[in-house]
Amino acid sequence: MRCPTLKELPPPPPGKIGWPWTEESPPLPDTMPDGRPWPRVSIVTPSYNQGQFIEETIRSVLLQGYPDLEYIIIDGGSTDGSVDIIRKYEPWLAYWVSEPDTGQADAINKGWRKATGEFLSWLNSDDILLPNALVQAVSHLVANRDSLLVYCDQRVIDENSNTLFEIHLPDFELRDVIRSWLNPVNQPGFLMRSEVLKCVGFLDENLSFSMDFDYWLRISLRFKTGKIDHVRQIWSCFRRHSQSKSSMLKRAEVEDHFRILEKIFKYEDLPVDLRVFYPYVEKKVNLNAAFYFYKIGDAARTRLYALKALRGPVDPSSVNALKLFVLGTLGNWLMNRLRKWYRCVRPVRISYKSVYQIRYK
Repeated sequence: MRCPTLKELPPPPPGKIGWPWTEESPPLPDTMPDGRPWPRVSIVTPSYNQGQFIEETIRSVLLQGYPDLEYIIIDGGSTDGSVDIIRKYEPWLAYWVSEPDTGQADAINKGWRKATGEFLSWLNSDDILLPNALVQAVSHLVANRDSLLVYCDQRVIDENSNTLFEIHLPDFELRDVIRSWLNPVNQPGFLMRSEVLKCVGFLDENLSFSMDFDYWLRISLRFKTGKIDHVRQIWSCFRRHSQSKSSMLKRAEVEDHFRILEKIFKYEDLPVDLRVFYPYVEKKVNLNAAFYFYKIGDAARTRLYALKALRGPVDPSSVNALKLFVLGTLGNWLMNRLRKWYRCVRPVRISYKSVYQIRYK
């Protein structure tokens, strides 16, 4: 389907102006400069009770001006009005459904099973694409046949779509990613070849938060040739809001990283020079778990994971592990009193602000 024009879409809600409410990407011609038709792009949006944001997400995809878009929305049975918004845009959707699922990965996999595009992606229902994002991503993959996947830098926005800051991410190097155990790929705005899905398979539905990090690692380990490319442009916005930072999501992230740790280091084709990082990564994952349980006031689990971290290699983070272990032995009441009086432990997780170059707006 060719992307609709601004005039063809329903009018925006009162007071909404700018992209993607009153602005659109210019329509592309039917063929690329070399005369070939533009390849089909399939985008899946998993949705569940994000009615506050989903219309902006939908319009940011539909107004790309792209000649062959297959847009699929998989809603998990929303009860907040999301379904009514989806129905407004039904004429321009290749497929949509609203039914219970087992989580985000399940929803994306459902959509990818319906997809027929040469290139695939997913865009969460609170994130948005920026103007001309699709043509830039597609043009990169068309021009670079050895590229499996392309991703961009990241703009972070708030609940009102105001820019908070921009993150300038590093290139994807498997050794650096495993050693640091940080995800450098900006998931909103990424685009990959459909052959990747055929070879690597679908997202791991046992993961509820970090299925993207797991998937990038699996791609890199599966393909001996081919690259995950980083383009120093910004094609999309990641939205930071109260629900996206909930305690339950942080706990899911901690649990996911234990699963990914065991999966990746048991991978039979993992190079020997990467296996040596296992004790260091295991220590970091345990330390992050200890810090999470410290923050929610669970002394027993703080002590448990801090002790596991202490059994790992000795490095500067061992000081935090020791502090957490001591605090965990004091019991919930005393640990929480100390935590309120004095910031005994600095955050264990290395933040993007300390690793990647950030430009604030």
